[in-house]
Amino acid sequence: MPSSDFSLAAMGEGALPPPYTPAPPVPREPLDCWACAVLITAHNLLVGAANLGIFILMCGGSLLPSAAMLLYGFLCHPQFRRPKETLCPPSLTPTACVALLVFGVVLVLPFLILGLAGYARIARCFKLSSCFLPYNRAMYRGTTTQGHAVKQGPAESKAWV
Repeated sequence: MPSSDFSLAAMGEGALPPPYTPAPPVPREPLDCWACAVLITAHNLLVGAANLGIFILMCGGSLLPSAAMLLYGFLCHPQFRRPKETLCPPSLTPTACVALLVFGVVLVLPFLILGLAGYARIARCFKLSSCFLPYNRAMYRGTTTQGHAVKQGPAESKAWV
């Protein structure tokens, strides 16, 4: 076999034949690289702030019932209440206030898990992790992110059962 023949076995496992090999990346000039790095950093910080805002909204919203129980439990308990406080109804006895405190503490973890599950679902649905830009775009011109193929769900098929 002549050496000019192209063999897939000689290329190795993950190599592509010559017409399909990507061109090597072209480095940017230093000032251009610095400017792109600043822009990518700003973009990634904005995406991170948006992610944090969604996280706080989801977890804070799910923890509101527990926080309300704890707040009323502390504010209406006779040990902490001011004598002229009109916030508490007369039906909140000291025993009821202790019950609110206990249930508020017990329900913090389940509500937090619900908030985290909601955030995870939103992040997966909107693919928030793919909004971050890699820094190799600042270093080289014309680079594309070489992500892995997204797994598609099973094709929908109808079966008569």
